[in-house]
Formats: sequence, C-alpha cells, structure tokens
Amino acid sequence: MNRKGMMGVIIGLSLLVGTLPAADILLNEYNAVDDIEFLGGGDSAADENGGRAADSFFGRIPGNGGDWFELIVIKDHLDLRGWQLDTFVDGKLDKTLTLTAQSLWQDLRAGTIITVAQDVPGDVSYDPAAGDWWIQVQANDDADGKYISAESFAVNNKNWQLRIRNIAGGIAFGPAGEGVAPGAKVGGTEVFFLKEDPSASITPNSPDYDTSKRFSTFGAPNRWGTQDVNDLRPVITPKTGSLTVLSPNGGEALTAGKVHTIRWQSTGVAETVLVEFSPDGGFSWSPVYPPNVGNTGQYRWLVPLVDSNQALIRVSSVNRPGLGDISDKVFTTVASTVAADLVRDGALDFSNLAFLAATWLN
Repeated sequence: MNRKGMMGVIIGLSLLVGTLPAADILLNEYNAVDDIEFLGGGDSAADENGGRAADSFFGRIPGNGGDWFELIVIKDHLDLRGWQLDTFVDGKLDKTLTLTAQSLWQDLRAGTIITVAQDVPGDVSYDPAAGDWWIQVQANDDADGKYISAESFAVNNKNWQLRIRNIAGGIAFGPAGEGVAPGAKVGGTEVFFLKEDPSASITPNSPDYDTSKRFSTFGAPNRWGTQDVNDLRPVITPKTGSLTVLSPNGGEALTAGKVHTIRWQSTGVAETVLVEFSPDGGFSWSPVYPPNVGNTGQYRWLVPLVDSNQALIRVSSVNRPGLGDISDKVFTTVASTVAADLVRDGALDFSNLAFLAATWLN
C-alpha cells in the first residue's frame, strides 16, 4: 500500500473511532454457576482446590445466587427509564427485560451498581448521599413488575450475552459476555466479570473481561485486587440529620425480664435505625431482639437477664453508621434471683423461661 493509501486508512479509522459512543453503562459481572454446582466446584465444605470460594453477598451456596447479572453506571445523572436489557443464549435473543418509568431510574449517579436477579428480593433503598450506591431489582414471573418486567430469565455458561438499549431502541452497550470478550470462556463453576476499573472506554470486546472461580461480588465492586469505583462516583454532600437517645439516658435501674420503652428523637432521618445494647460501658454491642423496624422514635425492649451497672443504649442509622447517639451515662440492669423470678413462685425454673419467651414474642 502506498503512503497516500495508508494515510487514508489511518484517517478513516480515526474517524470511525471518533464516532464510537462512550459507554454510559456497562455489564460488570454475571453468574454462570450451574444450579447444583458451587463457585469453584467442590461441595459445601470446600471448592475443588480445597479453599472456600464464595460470593461476598451470598456466601458459599449451590448455584451462587441463581440467575443474576450486574451493571455499573458510567455517566452521571443517567436516565434509564424505558431502557431495555436483552439477554442472549447461544447467540440467540432469549428475553428482553424493560426498566419501567418509575422515578428510581430517572437520575442515577455515576458509580451506581445495579443488579438484576431472579431469586433475590428487590432493594431500592438507593441513596448515594447516605453511602448506598446499590439498586437490586427482581425480575421473574411472580415479581411485582414495578421497576422491571415481571418475567423470568436465564443466565448461564452457554455463550450468554447482554445487550443494553436506550429508550429509543439504540444500542448503548453490547452485546457483551462470553463469545465477545476474547479469551473469556466461562464454565459452570465460574462467574464472568470486568477485571478493570469501570470507565467509558471499556468496550464489549475488551480483554479486561475475564472469568473467576475464586470469588464473586454481587452488588459490590468486583474483586481481583479490588475494583476502584471512587473515580466514577461524584462527591455528594451527605444528608444532615440527628439522632438523640432520650431513655434510658443514664442513671436508671431497669429490671431484667421487664419491658422498658427505649425512646429517641430524630431529625432528618427517614431510614431504619439500629437499636443496640451494651452491658460493659460500650466495649461490646448487641442489637436488640427482635430487631428494630423503621424509625418510630421508640422500641419496647425486654430487658435482658444481665446484671450490669455499666449498661448503655445506642441508636444509629443503618445507612449512615456515623449518625447516631448513645446514652449520656450508664444505667443499671438487675438480673438477681428476685428479678429473674418472672412468674413470682419463688423458684427459678423452666416456667420462668417460658414466661420470658412468651413476653418476648409479645
């Protein structure tokens, strides 16, 4: 080829590359583990190499969480309403899942992780300002269809691929998956994942897609070192708020086996709060049982059978662990013989435990 012809090819390629759209959203990971297999093979006790290969969310279970795939948002303030997710098996279109018009999809921040799973309940508590960057939606025939099509789908190791289309039907990314990424042949005890920090420059045929038998990370940055998503995520001003423990707040003497209402005051805290008890001045903490639900400002607490003069209560946000409050001073819990004789028959026996259990459940 003469010099003029070579220059023409270079210019043509440059123009072509220049027209390729930057990725707004990527396929980040999918599960190819067969239903009766474990990640890395083996059995419940150990993988085929004698280790404990597992997912950071599911642990080590058969099927590694079932049919699921994971996306990561690259473009800040991305609107995914009406976008379509096409799944392919053996190179043939299998299912099309459509994201609904719900406001959840309207303004997604860069660095958001989205998982679509058939067997995992939805969790749309998404709140980047509170440090929650993960959206989980459930797609199966029995789901409610509020955020994604109520339709079952398959993810497997049979040349599975995903294509992402925008509301106009244009291809935003993909198809991506096995058979597209060079050298990434996924087996029935593996996951397929992006072994690189996500960015707009990642293409479906990137050599940075790979497979793993050692670990998977449903709903979290991928692990091989650890996938860094901080460069994607914008700095968001944290939500302000306050929590203040009102009772017990110090100096009280509470009787074990009796119900005491823990009270707190909150401002700007809509999420569930965690209520915990410490018998040793804050060195160790245990959640109250049953766990607190929501944020009503009070919890009817069955005082545990513990003798302590260093007891404390802590109330904190489940999404913002740094936001919370502890009793101003220690209080006392008394689990003496008299206190523990719940049925007041002068004896400490099984009847007291039965009474305690019934009271606890009520």
